Amino acid sequence: MKDQTFKRRALILLLLMSGLYFFSYFQRVAIPGTVFNEIQKEFSASASAVTALGYIYLLIYAGLQLVIGMLTDRHGGVKIILLCGLCLCAGSALFPLSSSLWMLYLSRALVGVGASGMYLCIIKETDLLFSSRNFVSLMGLFCMIGYSGGLLGTRPFRGMVDSLGWRPALLLIALVTFVFLVLTYLAGRSFMGNTRITAGQPVREKLLRVMKNKMAYPLMIAATINFTLYFSIQAMIGPKFIEDFLKLRAGESTRYTFIMMLTTVTMMSISGNLSRLLGNRRKPFIVFGSVNAMCAIGLLLAGTIFRFPPSCFLAGYVMLAMSCGLTPVVASFLKELSPVDVAAMSLGYSNTLCYVGVALSAYLLGMVLDMFKAQAVSMNGAWIYPAQAYITILSIMFCAAIVSVLAILRSRETKGQSIFGAPESAGS
Repeated sequence: MKDQTFKRRALILLLLMSGLYFFSYFQRVAIPGTVFNEIQKEFSASASAVTALGYIYLLIYAGLQLVIGMLTDRHGGVKIILLCGLCLCAGSALFPLSSSLWMLYLSRALVGVGASGMYLCIIKETDLLFSSRNFVSLMGLFCMIGYSGGLLGTRPFRGMVDSLGWRPALLLIALVTFVFLVLTYLAGRSFMGNTRITAGQPVREKLLRVMKNKMAYPLMIAATINFTLYFSIQAMIGPKFIEDFLKLRAGESTRYTFIMMLTTVTMMSISGNLSRLLGNRRKPFIVFGSVNAMCAIGLLLAGTIFRFPPSCFLAGYVMLAMSCGLTPVVASFLKELSPVDVAAMSLGYSNTLCYVGVALSAYLLGMVLDMFKAQAVSMNGAWIYPAQAYITILSIMFCAAIVSVLAILRSRETKGQSIFGAPESAGS
């Protein structure tokens, strides 16, 4: 199991699985954010109808996290990621072929089902195929690869849309995703069936233990709010806000979210190792993330009210991205704040809360923008919303950021050790 050939084959498999994660993350960021105006114009859709493309995906993604966790425990990550990959490819291809909003929504639902299995399947197979000593480093690598799909969904994808049109560009992405799915199948055939099921508590009892673990709630609240703030700007209204308020073209606005995603990926590659160098301290990183997110939203809000120059908005985007780049530390912190035998379920539960938060945010964003439609200006089939609409949105976000700071201050430090005293397993 531990010979060099096996390790190379296992690493190749996990890199290919991370490739599928890459394209699932591309779908989160690129739609609707990067092509908001194109979709609104071509389908004569309201802002709520366009942002629905985001929250349909996210609600399905969030709702399936616990189910996917149970399935990966029973059948292994390879089988589940292949099934999810089929849904991801089908939805990715159907979206650019759609001729109505309902077809768009159906395709996004399929993409949501497909994307729901990527992260947890990679965690499962990393735990099965590698030792706990390598778990954190490998997860940092695989998360960095996955989140890099968001980079493709910003400025590079904007360039593809400008050159090819949004439909051909998305069809090309769907084709490449299918190639990765086939390669994952070829690499993963020999690893199927490695999962061994062990007896334990019923799922309902484990979930109740997770929900009753008050020690983890300050972190879960802060992580949910911080991720919701980040993702709402990154993938929902970030480019649209820059285009409407700063009057920049689509290609220029996606430069902001490209730099934002690049910052997130960079932070993910260093935050886990930095935490280890500082004595495995976790709480200072998460406190920094919450305070930094609050300052970032405050800067964007002040900039919108007082008409700051574009560089201030870019600074706010980068600061918000730094907060999201702490994901490896958040995952380690949550595992240490949870009983060892339900740590994986705690991660799934926290992931569910994060994406429910983003889905609700997408719904509210559409509602707020539509509230100001009477003051909006139609330009080439797309609506340009007034500054007051974005001031309202950012004010709500700022209040949420304050809650995040107050919550995380109530958490306790773990210093890399489970507070429940039992030895911790990497993938548990």
